[in-house]
Amino acid sequence: MKKRVAALRRLLAAAGLDGLIVTDLANVRWLSGFSGSNGLVLVTRRAAWFCTDFRYEEQSRLEVKGLRVAVLRRGLFEELPLAPLSGCGRVGVEKHHLSLSAFAAVRRRVRPAGVRLVPARNFTLELRRTKDEDEVRLIRAAQRHTDRVFREVLPLVRPGVRESELGAEITARFSRVGENAFRPIVASGPNGAKPHAGVSNRRLRPGDAVTFDIGCRYRGYCSDMTRTVFVARPPHLTTRPPGHLDTLFEVYHIVLEAQRRALALVRPGVACAEVDRAARQYIADTGYGPQFGHGLGHGVGLEVHERPNAHPRSGDTLAPGDVITIEPGIYLPGLGGVRIEDMVLVTKTGCRNLTRSPKQLLVTGDARR
Repeated sequence: MKKRVAALRRLLAAAGLDGLIVTDLANVRWLSGFSGSNGLVLVTRRAAWFCTDFRYEEQSRLEVKGLRVAVLRRGLFEELPLAPLSGCGRVGVEKHHLSLSAFAAVRRRVRPAGVRLVPARNFTLELRRTKDEDEVRLIRAAQRHTDRVFREVLPLVRPGVRESELGAEITARFSRVGENAFRPIVASGPNGAKPHAGVSNRRLRPGDAVTFDIGCRYRGYCSDMTRTVFVARPPHLTTRPPGHLDTLFEVYHIVLEAQRRALALVRPGVACAEVDRAARQYIADTGYGPQFGHGLGHGVGLEVHERPNAHPRSGDTLAPGDVITIEPGIYLPGLGGVRIEDMVLVTKTGCRNLTRSPKQLLVTGDARR
């Protein structure tokens, strides 16, 4: 944790700040190790404090490393320690996170000490972008659990099963080792045309495309993966799929090729917008450009959406230590959708795909495909 605090101090000095009050809990955890729901970190040029309330006194004793711990009785902002702020002029607050009422409370507290609060950018998130070896190990473990749970749930994908039942199975299996990184998406049939459909009580039907967007949070770190599979046809149907499946099968291979082209570009020094363009242009050339309306990918770490971001207007450039998703998709209202998502680690020379679940077109229960 001391190295992380030192890196933050360097950013603060370059920005002309004497300190920073960190309230975003993901940032608090990265700087201190604290995994509870109420805490802040105060970093100045000479001090680094962690503050929480009585409920987390014992937890902070066990988790917080390298920072002085203060257990406050009247509220984090109302009783914010002033001693570490001695000699500070300009102190930043996380403008992306702190509410106006909380800002006012902090300002009332520090004004007698001569401190001026300054809305600051998300310095800690910038540092969190580059994953160290321990973080990569936890993210890889989270993805291994995700691959395993998807493999276990696949035999349950059959006509008559509800999306909500599959979602509950995923949640239960993740709970054995961690928890959902986010609410699972199990989107079947027409629901698959909604990129963030969630889970409904719809029953799966023969010929449905079913999109699974799932991730595990393991010891704080997230994974994120999407696969689209098809529900087997009953034996009495002809071997030729219905017309809508002709379209969705075609779309599946287009999305898979778009992802392949994007993955081939992932390496240090490549602009994220360029990676996005590789997938987006291919999809557009096949005639489905308007049906791919979201960004290609995002960083993953303590939160499931971090930097870097891959979309047409992204200013990010890939660097070693980035963990990013590559997830093109095509969505056809009334028919369904296809999205394929892998999570990759940018290395010094290229990238390493952390996702192991197969990507060949799969019709569940159908040995012919």
